[in-house]
Amino acid sequence: IARHVHSRARVILVDRRQGEGLLPEEDLWRPDPRRAIHKAAPAQSCQQLCAGLGLQCDRRQLEFINSCEHLQAAFPCEDGCGHQVGDELPAYVHDVKRDTARQCLMTDDLMPTCGGGSPATTRFC
Repeated sequence: IARHVHSRARVILVDRRQGEGLLPEEDLWRPDPRRAIHKAAPAQSCQQLCAGLGLQCDRRQLEFINSCEHLQAAFPCEDGCGHQVGDELPAYVHDVKRDTARQCLMTDDLMPTCGGGSPATTRFC
């Protein structure tokens, strides 16, 4: 809970994924029970992967798999999990020349996107 600098109005920030009881039902984000979770090819974006499978990527659903727990269930994550910023996250870094090699990377600064891919990573979509 905060206050607006000029109006002094009370401002409450609520995570739409966890706003049960605080937000109207239509404003909540929930995991889609029909969602399909896949690993993309190196450099492939989630949008490209989904299009190739006849699916459509929903960036809201990426929020629910953007966690160390989900990444570790899909990838070896030999050097653990890390937080980064980038359009290609969440992903596993398979390029051993990178300083984040063999890590599972997620983002908490930005909402994951369906676009973006890197030759150094395997997207988690």
